[in-house]
Amino acid sequence: MLDRDRWDRLQELFHAAADRPRAEWEAILDRGASGDAALKARVLAMLEADAGNGSMLDRGSPAVAAGLMAGQSAVGRMIGPYRLTRLLGEGGMGVVYLAVRDDLGTTAAVKLLRDAWVSPGRRDRFAAEQRTLATLSHPAIARLLDAGTLDDGTPWIVMEPVEGVPITTACRDRALGLRERLQLFRQVCEAVHHAHQRLVVHRDVKPSNILVTTDGAVKLLDFGIAKSLEPYGGGAERTLTGLRLMTPAYAAPEQVRGDPVGVFTDVYALGVVLYELLSGRLPHDLSSRTPGEVERSILQDIPPRVSQAARSGAPVSATASQWQDLDVLCGTAMHKEPARRYASVEALVRDIDHFLAREPLEARPDSLRYRASRFVSRNRGPVAATAAALALLALVNALYLSSLTSARDAARAEAARAARIQRFVTRLFQGGEGSEVPAESLRVLGLVDRGVQEARSLTSEPRVQAELLQTLGGIYQKLGNPQSLRPVERCQSGIVPHTGVNPCT
Repeated sequence: MLDRDRWDRLQELFHAAADRPRAEWEAILDRGASGDAALKARVLAMLEADAGNGSMLDRGSPAVAAGLMAGQSAVGRMIGPYRLTRLLGEGGMGVVYLAVRDDLGTTAAVKLLRDAWVSPGRRDRFAAEQRTLATLSHPAIARLLDAGTLDDGTPWIVMEPVEGVPITTACRDRALGLRERLQLFRQVCEAVHHAHQRLVVHRDVKPSNILVTTDGAVKLLDFGIAKSLEPYGGGAERTLTGLRLMTPAYAAPEQVRGDPVGVFTDVYALGVVLYELLSGRLPHDLSSRTPGEVERSILQDIPPRVSQAARSGAPVSATASQWQDLDVLCGTAMHKEPARRYASVEALVRDIDHFLAREPLEARPDSLRYRASRFVSRNRGPVAATAAALALLALVNALYLSSLTSARDAARAEAARAARIQRFVTRLFQGGEGSEVPAESLRVLGLVDRGVQEARSLTSEPRVQAELLQTLGGIYQKLGNPQSLRPVERCQSGIVPHTGVNPCT
């Protein structure tokens, strides 16, 4: 005879495999039975009987009829004050209906546990979900409105209705950009963080449990396999680790191994969701793989960086430096070792905020170059204006230095010209170098004549030559010696084209 725990495990294994293809039964039971050959044989017999003769649940307790009615033909039935109007969905644990409360004119979602009579463990977990939802109050988590039990023992809960689509579908259909996707994902993180603050780990964070409404609000659903970090007592705290309740594509390595779970488990799943939102694909391709291959992939394979996965048909565009930060975000959240992930969802949110603000990530190794690049990225306008101002200042400085150089060169040229004129006058009065000055040369006309001769020799200094000839020509005019003036004018006419100076004016 089976004790309660063994009976619960048998029923859990049966329901875990019953909805899967026959080819997967062996792998599911091998993983769930944990080497218990007798348990595996019993469940296989139940599965074969169920597949060969119609549902084995069709034969037995009258309570089964109520359970099947809840799952198949309950439209129009009253659940407390709620009238079921439409089937919304079915899962391994239960069915969900849209319902209306006629006296208030309000709508709600009613969830009923399928086949509650079969497994006390299933009822315990359903009751735990009720308690979990009762502790949560967050805009991004579907609210618990009511709960109860049917006459045949089938439990039910009533939640706010959520009309929406999975977050991946919403992002794709609305062609959301990088910033919009991160802001939407941030709402999911806030909801999960709220649950963690109430000591609840979701354990099944995935797009189908994250709906986005028409007005862009996020709703986190399905706390059916959530685990409380504080046991309620009795059998309610049992999580049946051997069954490893999870969705493999989003499951953390510790879930696959059957190790204890915690907030780090939800951090991993959030990393997978973020990876999918950014690249359009999952980090591990688990399609067409056996359960053993799936397990090895999750435990051992290092997925490509999200920037690599996004190279072919990425749903978002980002700069190279942004992809580097996104690689760090996803890689840290999805690290194989829980201790090397973000310590909390709050830490993940902080880095998302840093990314949106173009600030350095806490999870990224610090360096002056990295901090400088983030500073420039978040201050593009001021940095560009500062760079332009510095360039303008450099130009003004260059022009100023150039003008100083020109002025200096002009001053040097003027000084050289003055020195040359001084030497000219000295030579004029000294006569030739090393010769005596005759008395008759001291006469004015003699001096001027000698000056003209000296000036004619200054062909390498046309400007000085022109100025001297202009002066000497003026002296000739004042002395009334036009005959001597004409050769000077002829000399001047040859200088003017080269100097631009007209000594005759």
